[in-house]
Amino acid sequence: MKKIEINNFFENFPMEPELQCALLEAYHQNYPASHFVTFFYLKMLQEKSPKKYELLKGKLLLSILNRKEFQNYKLEYLSEPEFVETGTDEIAALAAQFQQNTPKIKFDPAKHNADINLAEFGEIEDIEFLSETLAMVYAQQGYTGKATQMLKKLLVLYPEKNTYFAALIETVKNSINQNKNLEESNH
Repeated sequence: MKKIEINNFFENFPMEPELQCALLEAYHQNYPASHFVTFFYLKMLQEKSPKKYELLKGKLLLSILNRKEFQNYKLEYLSEPEFVETGTDEIAALAAQFQQNTPKIKFDPAKHNADINLAEFGEIEDIEFLSETLAMVYAQQGYTGKATQMLKKLLVLYPEKNTYFAALIETVKNSINQNKNLEESNH
């Protein structure tokens, strides 16, 4: 079971469990479309109010992006801030040691290949946003291929809405055909 420390995700999160529950409920009411807030709210209900969780889980689980992983997480609540006291002498000694033995990056021309662009192999993730709204914006702007592709991915991601997304895909395809017909009749 993966543990998530909730205090790391919300700024000035209260330490009292009752206030934590009330705050998450208020966040959920203010931001009902937020997958992030819904996840924490539902997890909090599951752990602290099982009856309310059973009433709301059917509706709320549908709005969580990765429902399969939901059960693998357990929230951790800090009841009191944890302070680690370290002596200033230790810190001063470490700083002095670092200043004396400053690490250096050594350039080795034998290992360097100027023909390779290392930036291409960086650890930057290709983040893709998927939403029905964005797909429709793409379609309206004439990027019907992107719109259709995004709707197909949403169809796979949310099989319970497959008829809805299939109808949207057909709508986008029909708009493509209508635009082609208009262009042909204008020429």
